[in-house]
Order: sequence, then C-alpha cells, then structure tokens
Amino acid sequence: MKVLLPEGVELQGFERELKTTLEQAQLAGYALMGFAFREAFSSSLHQIDALLVMEPGVFVCLEAKGYKGKWTGSANETWFSDNKKIEAVGGNPYIQVERYSLVIKDKLRSCVFQDIPFWVNYFVVAPDTTKFEIEGAVINTFQVGRSVQICHVSKIQQVLGSIKTKENVAAKFKEVGIKKIISELTGISLEKIEILINVQPPDHTTVKLPVEPPKPKPVGTTVEPPHNQYIHFSKILSCFVVVGAGIFAILYYFNQTPCEAATETRVNSICYKDITKKPLIVGILTSPKQYSEFKTYLKKQLGSQARDVVVEGNSEITYKEAQNNISKNKWDIVFANSPMNGMRAKDNSYKWLERMFPKYPLTYQSALFVRSDSSIKSIKDIKSTTTIALGDFNSASSFYMPTYDLYGKSMTVTAGHRSSKIRELVANKQADIGAVVYTTVKDDPQFRVIQISREIPSTGVYLSPKLTPTVQKQIQNILENAPKKIKEQANYDIGKEPDYKQFRTIALRVDQVLSCANFSRNPVQFFCNATSQGILGRVAGFTNQGNGTIRLRLERENDKTCQVFVSSQTLNKITDGSSPEIINRKQVNIIGVEPIELEDGTCQLTIENPTQLVVLQPGA
Repeated sequence: MKVLLPEGVELQGFERELKTTLEQAQLAGYALMGFAFREAFSSSLHQIDALLVMEPGVFVCLEAKGYKGKWTGSANETWFSDNKKIEAVGGNPYIQVERYSLVIKDKLRSCVFQDIPFWVNYFVVAPDTTKFEIEGAVINTFQVGRSVQICHVSKIQQVLGSIKTKENVAAKFKEVGIKKIISELTGISLEKIEILINVQPPDHTTVKLPVEPPKPKPVGTTVEPPHNQYIHFSKILSCFVVVGAGIFAILYYFNQTPCEAATETRVNSICYKDITKKPLIVGILTSPKQYSEFKTYLKKQLGSQARDVVVEGNSEITYKEAQNNISKNKWDIVFANSPMNGMRAKDNSYKWLERMFPKYPLTYQSALFVRSDSSIKSIKDIKSTTTIALGDFNSASSFYMPTYDLYGKSMTVTAGHRSSKIRELVANKQADIGAVVYTTVKDDPQFRVIQISREIPSTGVYLSPKLTPTVQKQIQNILENAPKKIKEQANYDIGKEPDYKQFRTIALRVDQVLSCANFSRNPVQFFCNATSQGILGRVAGFTNQGNGTIRLRLERENDKTCQVFVSSQTLNKITDGSSPEIINRKQVNIIGVEPIELEDGTCQLTIENPTQLVVLQPGA
C-alpha cells in the first residue's frame, strides 16, 4: 500500500508506526494520512488520521490512539486507558471515527456514487500491547454494519483484507478511477496527485543486508582506476538530486494550491481565513464603546498583518444572532458574555483564550424576584394568571435557569427582555415576577428574591478555528499582554476555563420543556403533557435515499428504533439541524407525528413540517 502525505507533514509517535505498518501491508490502494477533508456542503474541515482508498472500491477511516494500557468504556461513554481519559473529538474514539466516516461518505456520494448504495468502514487502531474492555466492541475482526470496531496495529492487513465490496460499487470505482476519487476527496488536482504518487519518498526503514567479504583478486587482474569510483559517486549524487527535485516539486505544487475562497490561505493543506485580505471580526454583546480602546490596541499590535479590525454586535443583539455568527465562524474573536454562547463556541471548535467578568466568582446564580410589597412569597404562590418577565430565549440567567426552576407551573409570560427592562417591568407592576442575575437585585430594597437557582458557570473570550495557528498564537499573546486598563474596559483577564458539563444537563431538560411549550399563547405550560411530549430519541446515523429524501435512524429511550424520513428541503429549515451531518448524534423530539409500528418492533415516521422535529441539543 502506498501512503500519501501532504506537503510539510511529518508524522510522529503512534501515527508514524501506523504509517510504517500500512506501507508494508500487501494491499492494493492508497492511505491518505495527514490530510484535512472538507465536508461536502459546508466549510468545516476534519483531520483524519488515515483514510484508505483501496481496490476494488473499499473505503476505511482509521483513528489512531497510542494509549497502551487497558481500555474501558462503551459506544456512548468516554473511554479510559488505565483510568486516564482517551482524548477524542465528540466524546470517544469510536464517535470520532464514525463521524469521519459519515463526512467521507457524504463527500463520495456527492461526487462519485450518487444513488449507488455503498459503505465507508471505520476502525480505531491501538498499539499491540493494548488490552480492550470496551463494551460490545469487535476486536481484530471486520463485522458488517454499525459497531465499535477496534484493531491492533499489527492486525491491520488481516482485517482490511477481509473487507469486500459490491459489484456495482466496484464497477463505478473502476469507471471513475482511484486517482480521480482521491482528487475529489482531497481537493487536489489530478496532475498533483500523479506527482504525489510517483515521487518515492526517502526510505527510512531500509534493512541492511549482510555484506559478503571481498574475494581475493587473482594475479594479473586489472585494478579499477580511481576515476571510475568518482563516476559511480556522481551517479549516486545525481539520483539524490532527482529525488530531491521531485520532493521540491511536490512542496511547490502544494504551496501553490489555491483555496476555494480568495480570502483564505492554505497552511499544511488546510484553508484558513487570511486576515491580510479580510478584516478580523470581534463579536460582542454589549456597547461597542466599551471595546473602542481594545480595537485600537489590537489593530496597532497586528499592524500590517491585518487588513482591519472590526467590532460587531451591541447591547441589542440577541443571543440567537450571536450563536448563529459563532456557528458560521463569522466572528474571529468572541466575547461570549454568557455560558450559552460559550458552549456554542466550544461546540464549534473555538479555542478558549481568557475569562470574562474576572472581578466576579467563577460561578453565579439566577434569581426569581418580586416587588418588596408583593403578596407572592415563593414559587408555590404562582398561578396561571401570574405574569413573569423573562429574558432572551437563549439566556442562561433570565431564561434557562428560571424555566428549569419553574418546571410544572403554568403562568403568563412576557419574554425577550434585557435585564434592565425586566427590573423595570416588575418595578412598574407590569410583571409580577422577574428573572435576572442574583447580584443585580439582592441588595435592591424595592425587590425581594423568592428563588435562587443552582450555580451557573461563567464564560470567556474565544478564538475562531478558521484563523491560522500562527495568528491564533499571536492574538493570544496580544490579549494576555494587554495593558490593565484595556483588559478592564473589555471585561476580561487570565482565568480558568469553565466546565459546562452539569449546566448542559440542565439545558437539555429545559430544551425538552421548550419543545412542548407554546410561548406565543398564554398561559404557558412549563411542562409536557403526555399527549404533547412527542417521541424522544437520539439520531444515530443517516442515509441519503435519493430524490432529496434523507432517512434518519432514531434510537428511542425505550431501546426501540425508528426510521425517520424527511426531505432535505424540510431538514434545511430545522433550527440546529439543517443537514444530516449536523443533526446526527443529537437528541431530538418529534411532535405531532403518528408513528407506524412495524412487525419487527421498529417504527417509521415521516416529517413534513420543520416544526415537527425539535433539536434538544443544539450544541452537541
């Protein structure tokens, strides 16, 4: 098998061992290592340890994990090696590599196979000394279907060689050609793929053969003139020059490969935003005046390296707008201002930089409050006619936490307000109860707190993954070394990144309630009726059925599965689930659709309206 590497990539550690094993494998095809693969219908990139493209039409994603202890875990849980967490994107190596296989499958479907059913297999690869206690895992064997498949590195050839493909897949594979398919997957032209394939890299694993002792020369034999030795040396030198020139050609061509967008630059085969061509965007949710000196400072420090620095957002922008900007990587630096926005940044691969609100504790609380002369003493006194003023639908303190604390209640709701407006509504008796950050009302004599929430994690400043690693590091240094006055005005400083795990659980419960509640009609029920609860489950895979129809596999809480059919046009309109890749592995609630129960114990559902499918984990 031939291993292909992009320009400038040098594998280290266990990935290097995997590369050597693949090179020695007697398999027909190519292993693409160190490449970043773009999703078919978005700009998102995924760095896959190894993508194997093999004759006569076999595709395999490999995720290499060099942990040598005893592995424990399951398909849906974190994996550990001798009690040390195995780092992986999405939760564990199986989830990570399965996700990559779906990315490659979608890419191949769009450019090669179209309506021909095919499969992209996937394995987690481990050192030979690793022991496995992963629940339900298939070890060192290929099994058809969706399962946790793990392989010791020395068993790679044996396992991969047992994978078969279908005749129609093989025929299409042959028709298109393996080099063309690699070109489509990597975005590299056929000409450059040919150069990459044909230039043989230096072999660092050559085995030295035993050298025979020199034979005595018979008397009268002509001794080779010294100048012939120089001729042989010059030939060897010429070979090195040819090989070196070939490698240089690869480096040159990869450096010259343009990104699809003119405002992007390529670094190690990945396209990043070029801030010399497009302004650096700072996203905020407060007054732009607060960041005027920060903007000036950042612009001065970057100098000619940035075309411009632009501050976007204000105190009127909604959390939903901010989160959309984060999801689309529109904001390069995000002053999140809320854990809801911080979670969205983390879920979109933004990098933690600094902590916001450094003068306050690492956690804070939400409070339900009333006027000091109100007859309402506790949440037990709330009736359906009681009016509550809530904040933005994505606010942690003024919406999510109060909704969690009000579970089971029915009341009149006015929502979408800023903290100052909520206090004003309660003070003027336009609302009976308000929800704000606890510290804003705890010492105000005109108000009385009737409920304090659980701890809410703080938030911080995040950096977009679309910036080059060099620019990311530079901006991090600039922010860390900013003058004290700049940091105070922009409300940030060095601090520990918060843990959102517990808060995510609360947010998920609230999302379930919101999928049932109708905030356009009062009174609002902060619970789900048995009839309105819908069908809860987790999307665990998808298939493109052709003719614009997507089939989702839904794993329900009662261990049953359903096949959910939805058009790509309808799916595109679903908030936080606009494509099968985005909605995959997320918790959803299907409302107002009667399932068709099948004889095998499964069911079928058809989604005809985007309001019938609610994503309960927008940041999962």
